[in-house]
Amino acid sequence: MRIIQTKGQINNGEITVKIEKKINDGEVDVLIIAEKEPDEFDYRYEILKEKGYDNREQILNLIKEIRLEMLEEENNNKNV
Repeated sequence: MRIIQTKGQINNGEITVKIEKKINDGEVDVLIIAEKEPDEFDYRYEILKEKGYDNREQILNLIKEIRLEMLEEENNNKNV
């Protein structure tokens, strides 16, 4: 296994990378780190704000509601 760190360009959903070292043609795994892009936490936080959950208390209440729903669902599955 060889690991090479380099920079590339994404244009219209396609990534272009040039490497100097010779590697056999074939399939490779690609890990993309886009520092200036929002992560999943940022996306979810924006959705919460859009739905009116913009402070800590509201978010904690939402978490409690979800927990209760999960417990109810778990109990219903045990009774089946």
